[in-house]
Amino acid sequence: MLIRLLGPVEVERSGQSRPVRPPQVALALAALAWEVGRVVSVESLLFRIWGEQVPPGARRTLHTVITRIRRDVLADDGAVVHRLGGYLLDVDESAVDVPRFRRLADQAMAAPDPVPPLSEALALWRGDPLTGLPGEWAERARHRLRDARKETVLRWARVVTGRDAAAAVAALSPLAEEYPLDELVAGALIEALHAWGRTAEALTHFARVRRTLAEELGVEPGTALQRVHRMLLRPGQATEPARLVPAQLPVGLRHFVGRAPELEKLAAIAPGERPATATVCAISGPPGVGKSSLALRWAHLHRDRFPDGQLYADLGTVGPADAAVVLPRFLGALGVPEAQVPSGFEAQLGLYRSMLACRRVLVVLDDAHGAAQVRPLLATAPGCLTLVTSRSELSGLAVTAGAYLLNLDVLPGDDAYRLLVAWLGEARLAAEPTATARIIRRCGRLPLALAIVAAQLAQRADLPLGEAAADLERAGADLEPFAHSDPAIDLRGVFGRSYRDLPAPAARLFRRLGQHPGPHLSLPAAASLAALPVDRTREPATHLDRANLIELRAPGRLHLHDLLRVYAAEQGRAADSRAVRRAATRRLLDHYLHSACAANDLCYPHRDSLPLDPPARGAVVERFAGQAEALRWYADESVALPALLAEATAAGFDRHAWQLPWAFAEFMQRRGLWEEILRTHAVALDAAGRLGDRLAQARCHNSIARAHVRLDRDLEAVEHFEQAVELHRDLGEPVLLAHIHLGLSVVLSRVRPGESLGQTLHALELFRQAGDVVGEARALNNSGWLRAGTGEYDEALADCRRAQRLLADHGYTQGEGHAWDSVAHVLHLKGDFAAAVTCFERAVELLRDCDDRHAAAETLVRLGETHVRAGDVAAALDAWKQAAEFFDAFDDGKASKVRDRLAAFHHPA
Repeated sequence: MLIRLLGPVEVERSGQSRPVRPPQVALALAALAWEVGRVVSVESLLFRIWGEQVPPGARRTLHTVITRIRRDVLADDGAVVHRLGGYLLDVDESAVDVPRFRRLADQAMAAPDPVPPLSEALALWRGDPLTGLPGEWAERARHRLRDARKETVLRWARVVTGRDAAAAVAALSPLAEEYPLDELVAGALIEALHAWGRTAEALTHFARVRRTLAEELGVEPGTALQRVHRMLLRPGQATEPARLVPAQLPVGLRHFVGRAPELEKLAAIAPGERPATATVCAISGPPGVGKSSLALRWAHLHRDRFPDGQLYADLGTVGPADAAVVLPRFLGALGVPEAQVPSGFEAQLGLYRSMLACRRVLVVLDDAHGAAQVRPLLATAPGCLTLVTSRSELSGLAVTAGAYLLNLDVLPGDDAYRLLVAWLGEARLAAEPTATARIIRRCGRLPLALAIVAAQLAQRADLPLGEAAADLERAGADLEPFAHSDPAIDLRGVFGRSYRDLPAPAARLFRRLGQHPGPHLSLPAAASLAALPVDRTREPATHLDRANLIELRAPGRLHLHDLLRVYAAEQGRAADSRAVRRAATRRLLDHYLHSACAANDLCYPHRDSLPLDPPARGAVVERFAGQAEALRWYADESVALPALLAEATAAGFDRHAWQLPWAFAEFMQRRGLWEEILRTHAVALDAAGRLGDRLAQARCHNSIARAHVRLDRDLEAVEHFEQAVELHRDLGEPVLLAHIHLGLSVVLSRVRPGESLGQTLHALELFRQAGDVVGEARALNNSGWLRAGTGEYDEALADCRRAQRLLADHGYTQGEGHAWDSVAHVLHLKGDFAAAVTCFERAVELLRDCDDRHAAAETLVRLGETHVRAGDVAAALDAWKQAAEFFDAFDDGKASKVRDRLAAFHHPA
């Protein structure tokens, strides 16, 4: 299968092409294929299909469009995979003509004879790309692809002119009609006509282009085109002293892969046919991310756009304000004899700008310290481009020089894999795919780290990748695997150049951030580590962000690359005492524990609270404006919970190690994160055991048992519930004991049905004795569900309705949602499907409102079953689609089971 975008959107199989219709499906396929192997967010897809004015119901239409692509377009040759927040086209890159075209064009750069790969690349074209597709995104994509084809034809023609000038003329003539103001195209065609022996036509074409430039733009042809013209007039004779054309670009990386979107952005902002101004682009990003490699890659690919030369300076080797060191070098490269270089800086600057006037020159300023260092070196003449790379952000250049800013991140996963393939070969990686993934993960997809490890592995072809991955993982919080004898690429040295430039407050904060175990943290968490108020933490955090050692994202979250965190921790161990580091860990754990308990009290007011010790001095506790803010906090911070527990255990903070999982448990339950609950509460149970805290152990067993229930591991659930009951003896906690008996009743209904109702009634009595009305209602609801299972429908309905009224009176939204679900379940069993549908819909509404989305998904499944029994298949399918989307958001395997139901109705046997 080949997905074609270089012409009408088509799918080719066995040499036969079939158009993709209608336009919405073609646009969606093109949008996914444009970024094949990468997740495209739903928002991006909606924009690419409908533009700025997304119609109501577009998300539902998008789901239908994706289904059509899966079923009618891809069939068994690929898949569209749902990922959190978007979709991914899961086919090999070679199955899409655009990346195949780009790869062939790249291969031609290193090929002894570039003509075959360039010819193969151009043969992929079938017409105007994305023919006929409407919209802003499609038009932008067309423009980029047309430019890429123009560049490729020019590269092909320059080589072919000396072999078959007639073929070059045939290819360039239509290009010249399409781009009448492009002097590079005009020059190539004139040279090809001359080589074919048709010099008169070449002169005529020059006259036509000159006239068009004068009429359209009011300018004369540029230097390069005039030089071609003089060559025609006096073939073999020098009409003027040869102007020195600098070619200072260092050699590019042999194993450069990926960065297609960034290369396209650079190509799009580079000077066009006849620009009115100079262009500046600043590439910034963390150390080791490949800024210089990207700049040099683009510069080598497009140096033909700059026929008057390319200048290069490594500014990392000169002082931060010492542009005066570079200017004389540039003047010498432009042909100014050393004796004629002015002595004063301003005079040198004036001469530099005069030398660049009327020239198209590319200037690459690599590893700049800051905007002040590069401003004097910017090429200011129209048609010139200055590429700047820097470890620091250069927003000042955007203000003073209109620079385009391009921030570089780590490689996408597929490009990280391709980088290893370039070094080690596909066969070696394919033989050990799991080990390969572990290596990529340990390197954090940072290009420099990947290259260092790959170079080591290339020298040891006999070393299994599994052993290499294990060595990297054993190193843990140590950068030794990324050490190198060359300080320019030693990872510690590369990171150190950025760290050493930091002012003291930013350096201290950076070291403290090395103690945070997760991929990101909030500003209050960072403030807790630093023992600073939040307001005083912002300035050093902003400094770290500008130095690209962290990424400061809204709303106030700090993202730190894994390897930079390891480096920060190393610097902390070197500079700070063990007591200082331990105190910072205590403040961080207190921040999370007290903030999580505050969120728990706000989001789940009917859950009991934990008695806590006061937070350590300097720990900042979050204060939430409402439930929505607290839930966002839970979602952001829960990813760090396992690593935080490891830190707490290692530091001997056992109380934090069991209380933190408790504080996150209800949130994780409502997200269906049962395996995570098991893992975190296993740590909590061990910590509670070390403390000898029987009540804490009972709480942990209760949470573990409930997770086992939801995972259908009934025997394990019974074991943990019974251990919790045993631990509660003589503790005087009747409410917690009642909850344990209630949970035990659920699992016993499956393994020892005769005991289940008795457990529920015992829980009911304990709740009533304690005066816990909400607990009483939950026990009644459970009693109703169990009675329905034995056919006692009237008694069941009475229990469930009473539970619903009690829970509504006490404002317990989640419990009321579950009660409505139980009422609907009983009505379904009684055959009253219309009433059951109404109650299920009310349950879904309440469960969504309280953010119990996993329970809402399960209720939607039951709602779909009721719709089927009522004869409304369309409504059933809609309910199941919603359920599948909820389960997808939790990566729950139940999503596939729901989709099996959908498929069964779409394709009945």
